[in-house]
Amino acid sequence: MSKKAQGTSSFKSLEKQLEQVTFRKNERILIISSPHPRATLSAALLSTAILRSSRIFHITFVHPHLDIEEINNIRKTHSNSAIIAVGIDVFGKRRLKKGTSYPVFIGGMLHSEHNESPSIGSASDVAAAAYILAKEKFKINDRTLQLAAAGTLIHNTSNTPIKGASRKVVSLAEKGDLLKERKGFKLFGSNFLPAVSALLYSTFPYLKGISGVQERCEHILEEANIPISKRRGPITSLDTKEAQRLTSQLIPNLDSTAIPGVLGQDFSFPTESEESPLHLLSGIKALSQSAWSRWDLGASVAVWMGDRARILRSFIDSHMAHTRDVIAGIQNLASSLDKATSEDSDLDAIVTIPLVGTHESVLPDVARIALQSYLVNKDGFVMLTTEACTEVAWDTKKASLHQVTNAMNTLGLVSVPTSASSLKLETTSPNEQGIIAEALCSLGGSSS
Repeated sequence: MSKKAQGTSSFKSLEKQLEQVTFRKNERILIISSPHPRATLSAALLSTAILRSSRIFHITFVHPHLDIEEINNIRKTHSNSAIIAVGIDVFGKRRLKKGTSYPVFIGGMLHSEHNESPSIGSASDVAAAAYILAKEKFKINDRTLQLAAAGTLIHNTSNTPIKGASRKVVSLAEKGDLLKERKGFKLFGSNFLPAVSALLYSTFPYLKGISGVQERCEHILEEANIPISKRRGPITSLDTKEAQRLTSQLIPNLDSTAIPGVLGQDFSFPTESEESPLHLLSGIKALSQSAWSRWDLGASVAVWMGDRARILRSFIDSHMAHTRDVIAGIQNLASSLDKATSEDSDLDAIVTIPLVGTHESVLPDVARIALQSYLVNKDGFVMLTTEACTEVAWDTKKASLHQVTNAMNTLGLVSVPTSASSLKLETTSPNEQGIIAEALCSLGGSSS
């Protein structure tokens, strides 16, 4: 297994790489997926294709970074299954143990000298690689391609041009009328929640001074002269002039960092009803991120695969409960900021905030909002402490998830990634928290 560089692969090069992949007839298949949204969507498309091929499969979720010994243990436990690892980075100097077949790694970085195991694509084209694997080895349909497009676009947070195999996947979806570009409101629920609720419960992005403040939300709609009857419907039901008035009232009240998450480029999926929570890519982004925070990944994949009945309803209810808890956590954060401490001298960039009574499942989003809304030093790290654990978060440009995870491992602390830029540590010790702050500072936290 050799280290693969990050980069963009062509559709043909991925097809060529997949020539080395074989699955024995009637062989059980185990998919192990990272919780990254792009990986869970890719796992869902593979599951769809395998199911259509009438093959037996199982799916499980693991952390984005695994030691090679953990892969060996998974293989030992599932010795009769072919293993497909999706979006997982593997580290360690040991070799993969021999067995009936080596795992197939889709969209992961492999850090080892072992060169036997097929590795297809990188993190930037994990969905495209998964789609090609599904196309070549199983049976695909429109949903498979649609999920591949969603997995590709959900990774492209900066709206930069998509290249290579990923570009072709998006193009195929557009040509098949499975995907359409759109511009407009991107708030979660803008196409199915009452307008006031879309504002009130927005946490992705968080609208400072608006989210969680019903009177403010109603005032904005009143000042925009939105008829009461229209306020009971979704924002997408507003006519052009009404939408323009709402925009003119809303934008001046937003932080500049929140505006791209409220308005701008989005994508819709025409096979989903216009009132579906899965009709817009922005909605899928919000749902997939909260699913990672809650580790509700099995339900998310079932929904991505097409469950539109009980599981979808339960999934949305769980997400909405999560957003309410996040807003309560932010309110708790605001009241705690006066008591927050910045470590002395060289550790000024490490802000520690106690959040007594806040559930650990909302800490990743509370920390993200604290950084994005400039409630704390955006250029540093934030450390949220509760009675049960410590949550560390940072801006994605500051450090990689692997860098921070490795720093915690060096300290002998077990960390659990809770998003692409946060992790949880099962410690409440002030002494250990001080040691953690020192380790984070060594990663580049600058003094304020």
